[in-house]
Amino acid sequence: MHVLLIPSWYPEHPGDFTGSFFAEQAEALVHAGHTVGVLAVSGTPSYHPGRIRERPRGPRSSVENGVAVLRKHIVVPLPLLHTINQRAWNAAWQSLYRAYVDEFGIPDVLHAHSMFPGGLAAAALSRRSGVPYVITEHRPSSMARLTEPGMRTLARRAARGAGARVAVARGFVSELDTAYGLPGAWQYVPGLLSPQFEHVAPRSMPPGPFTVGHVSHLDPGKRVSLLIEAFSDAFSDGDERLRVAGDSVHRPGLEDVARREGIADRVDFVGAVPRADIAAEFARHHVFALPSEAEAFGTVLWEAMACGIPVVSTQTWAGRNAISDRTGLLVPIDDRAALAAALRSIRDSINAFDAGEIRALCLAHCGEAAFVSQYTEIYRRAVVESEGNA
Repeated sequence: MHVLLIPSWYPEHPGDFTGSFFAEQAEALVHAGHTVGVLAVSGTPSYHPGRIRERPRGPRSSVENGVAVLRKHIVVPLPLLHTINQRAWNAAWQSLYRAYVDEFGIPDVLHAHSMFPGGLAAAALSRRSGVPYVITEHRPSSMARLTEPGMRTLARRAARGAGARVAVARGFVSELDTAYGLPGAWQYVPGLLSPQFEHVAPRSMPPGPFTVGHVSHLDPGKRVSLLIEAFSDAFSDGDERLRVAGDSVHRPGLEDVARREGIADRVDFVGAVPRADIAAEFARHHVFALPSEAEAFGTVLWEAMACGIPVVSTQTWAGRNAISDRTGLLVPIDDRAALAAALRSIRDSINAFDAGEIRALCLAHCGEAAFVSQYTEIYRRAVVESEGNA
């Protein structure tokens, strides 16, 4: 099948990690024998003249790991007038689509990632070309955009016209059904486990003291300060350690929290870990903890589980997706005492968790084979339905 992706954001170059999971998904489809292209449009607001001068000029075309990628950068004309801006996005995608078809042929199906602006653009392309489209929504914040003048009508029209509407978390499904006024329209399909975890071996039990791990950008929504406080409560006078991987402007404040709690000598701030080394970082953890305020899919949870590590997570959409009695423990959001109790419980029962079983459950849920199989069927149905309506 010939699949053309319309992502709302995408890496600017192969080394860019912004939206890198879209590139990984495209490559997974190529591995399964599909022909895959990407139309990537990025934009700079008109009130940033310096950035406008530096932006790439004209469309750019390349083939990256078997995926044909056409890119274009635009100036977003009126940042607060979203319907006008959407016309600019649509025009850019339409010009790339024409160039793509001239070089690679007409796709069987369009796959938009997130409604704004990619989903709206895919709907417009479909109306012009007759090619069916599906939409995967990744961002809970998209629902707030339905209140913006003019956008609700466009988005609901796009959702109704899609051959499939996919959410990346089970809890997200009902929220989207309600927000779009389309009961039962959305379905859950997991994201893709990063390919570097597809073939890692389940980690052996790490030597040394019991270690709680965390990996993130350390922003407040990840509640790393709460994790440090709960770790202090759970292990006030032991030799247990907490490893915090990641870096941001918030790191000094988190180091202050560790000092205030009197455990600075047992909290290791290891900084940003290169993607190539992240599996080795996970292998140092006895348990991985993600006490976020909100998570949709929670990629990092599945990466830890791919390494065979039990996880502690808050009751976010991601946490409820990932956690069972065989993979870890769920705790309420922003509950310091419950988080501390869960960390102690995992330490005391660590030998009850089977690394191989945790990894197998992860692969069955979001490994490459599971991901490709589910989306291949979604594409097939969208094409069949479109042909039936022709």
